[in-house]
Amino acid sequence: MYDVASRDPSSVLHVNSFDLLQIAQTVQYPFSRENFMAKIKPELGEGSFVWYNLGNGIAAYTYAYRLYQDTITSLYSDVPGAVLVFNVGEEFTHAFKNGAKYAIKKNSFFIGFSSDAFCVEMQTLKDKEYRTVTIGIKEALLTYLISNYREVHEKMEAEAKQNGYAILEGGEIDRSQFEILEAFQTHEMDTNLLNVLHLEAHILYLAHYTIERLMSTMHKIADFSLDIKTIHSLEKAKNIITNEYDKDLSIKQIAYRSAINECYLKKDFKAYYGMTVYEMLQNQRLQVAKSLLQKHVSVKEAAFKVGYKHAGNFSKLFMERFGISPSVYRKQHL
Repeated sequence: MYDVASRDPSSVLHVNSFDLLQIAQTVQYPFSRENFMAKIKPELGEGSFVWYNLGNGIAAYTYAYRLYQDTITSLYSDVPGAVLVFNVGEEFTHAFKNGAKYAIKKNSFFIGFSSDAFCVEMQTLKDKEYRTVTIGIKEALLTYLISNYREVHEKMEAEAKQNGYAILEGGEIDRSQFEILEAFQTHEMDTNLLNVLHLEAHILYLAHYTIERLMSTMHKIADFSLDIKTIHSLEKAKNIITNEYDKDLSIKQIAYRSAINECYLKKDFKAYYGMTVYEMLQNQRLQVAKSLLQKHVSVKEAAFKVGYKHAGNFSKLFMERFGISPSVYRKQHL
């Protein structure tokens, strides 16, 4: 992790987050809904910041920018609540007033809790591309949203009151979250209200899905006596299987890429998901092959596309899994 604060102070820009921006456009909608877009001041960098107020205790903002200097940007807030932060750009670091630091990696997310005395410095490097989507939730609403996990909220609230902040790490952004985040690719404000409502629907869905995922993780920590780091590794292993089922994956490769010991991967994966690594890999391959056969892809080609080298072995596994041969299944869908 590169520490901007360790650089020569004269080479680092220190700036309040609001002083980075200049308002470019503001749109007022019915029912006190005001959205706005700001641009990075041209002498400091380039990029945009777009704010969406949903008018229901939830707001969201996106930013995509690069700065011309190593920068420490200060951010303050006197409104207690929470943020869901999704980082799809370069890694950057949060530095807090108690001396703690938190680096949010590329393609990862977390939920942050803040008190009414929140203060953070965001450390970024010059000429790097930074892109995030953040959803803010007011404290009163958050309490209702996670009412079934009150112990989690109380713990985070206590830490936030003590330190001004608390962080619950979420791990890697998964495929479902990426699909929702695609709606925020432009980082430009759309003034068509119907389009805005469509975007707000994505914001709400992303918030719902992410909170459910985080709370499920907390529930599983209690059920399986696994720490959150292990669960993140297991979920990363599952993502590798889900996305790279067509490759020649080994336990050793998956364990290395998931930052977990091979023995723990085998043991904990089975306990956590109810199946072995290879069982999940085989299930993913066969499910995708089934979809390919429905599209009239040949048995041999379907086997090859999902990672099987021999059509005979594929046909045997398909028969065992679905009770029908792939050739007969394909004919049923012609």
